[in-house]
Amino acid sequence: MFLRRICLSSLTTACLLIFFLAPVTFHRRALALSTDPITITSQTNSVHFPNSITFNVNASDRSSTIVSATFVVNIHSFEGTEAHKIPITTPLHIVSLRWQEDTSGSKFIPPGTMVYYHWEFADKAGGTYVEPQQALTTVDTRFSWQHLTSGLLQVNWYNRSQDFGQAILSQASMRIDNISKTLGGGLLHPINLWVYETDLDFHGSLAPGSYEWVGGVAFPTLEEASIVVTGMNDHTLIRDMPHELTHLIFHQLIQYGAAGNNYPPTWFDEGLAVYNQAFHEPDMKNRFDQALATHSLLRLSEISDGFPSDANQAYLAYAQSWNLLIYMYNTFHQGRMAQLIRQMNDPELDFNTDLVKALGIDEIHLENQWRLSLQQPGVPLPTSITPTPQVVFHRSQTANSSDDRSWVLIALGGVLVLVSLVGFVLLFASITRRKQPVAQKTPVGQQHGQNGQSSQENQLIYMQPWMSAQPTGEPAPFQGQEYSSLPPRRQVPQE
Repeated sequence: MFLRRICLSSLTTACLLIFFLAPVTFHRRALALSTDPITITSQTNSVHFPNSITFNVNASDRSSTIVSATFVVNIHSFEGTEAHKIPITTPLHIVSLRWQEDTSGSKFIPPGTMVYYHWEFADKAGGTYVEPQQALTTVDTRFSWQHLTSGLLQVNWYNRSQDFGQAILSQASMRIDNISKTLGGGLLHPINLWVYETDLDFHGSLAPGSYEWVGGVAFPTLEEASIVVTGMNDHTLIRDMPHELTHLIFHQLIQYGAAGNNYPPTWFDEGLAVYNQAFHEPDMKNRFDQALATHSLLRLSEISDGFPSDANQAYLAYAQSWNLLIYMYNTFHQGRMAQLIRQMNDPELDFNTDLVKALGIDEIHLENQWRLSLQQPGVPLPTSITPTPQVVFHRSQTANSSDDRSWVLIALGGVLVLVSLVGFVLLFASITRRKQPVAQKTPVGQQHGQNGQSSQENQLIYMQPWMSAQPTGEPAPFQGQEYSSLPPRRQVPQE
């Protein structure tokens, strides 16, 4: 019994020692295994929008000298990573390095872009170090921004008071609630709304070559939108703000579909955004009415993958997309339109299939019905195929016609006999005149001179105005081969 107690006491003491000492031993061993001679002692980054991003790093090596360094960057807007070798002319135990990433011109990245990066080092002894991935979010550093947040919405502004920011936040929150009811769903992820004070400031945040008529922009993949608000009575608060917020909410609701093959056509995306505006300028309706009067509506296939670069045609694209969405909501009502948007979140389908499943109509028939409701010409439907005319031969009728016209042959024979008799008379008369002097015959050249001009010269005069009317290098009118009279297709700049 006594020995049993001693064994239990010893076992308990051993367990306690293992419990308290094992973590310390394991921790020291882990530290020894994780210790790397190369370490990053400090690093910083700074965004100089829109031109560049600067990355600075200090690294040290306690056992050897650092001989190479690589900066690896992956910008969210681009595909893949870029590795940049940083030259080290003199190997040292401590190095201070810098890399400047160019974001100007064609390499422009909008504010809100996620940039992933890390540093890699190697020393003379063969040791290496790869830093864990770092991340930063770009911002328009031209201004000192203020921020307010409510739920999933953050608003950002500058040069105005806190009250201004609070008013923007309240109005934006109200617009989000209204848009969510129309779309049948609300925000799923945080979003940022950037409010610029002037058009000049706003256009400075866009990529070089952006259209001058752009008044607001949304980046659904970045969950960000930018607008211009000069004051609390600005129409942009009830026009541009709900427009861009609609884009952000809509794309969150269809995020899985858009990631697959189920991407919305531009006319639906933009038409939905205009539909949710609380203000529509009269000019937009006037442009639409003008197109109705001239029967010049754009085909949906022309505005499914972007809008025209021409400002006037782009304005029409917005106007008719808006009108079509009005027609759809009035015809199918909010419940089925919300069902359509939910259907668009299926990556296995396409937009045309979504329409059929949710509304019971495909895109071509939808376009046709909408046009007819506006007293406009319809569009060719797949079932409206004009049959190719077939030539039918009626042999019996041809034979009967030949029999009925036999009198024509008889008359023709009589005419030939008469012509032959006249020919004999003329031949007899010419023989009787051979006794007249040959000098009385008028030369052909003199006869042409009396008539004015030869037949060849008349032909040239007849053709000359026609030829001189053609500009040098331009094709002449139809000469047995057709040429297109349409202007070359306008080259649309890539956004």
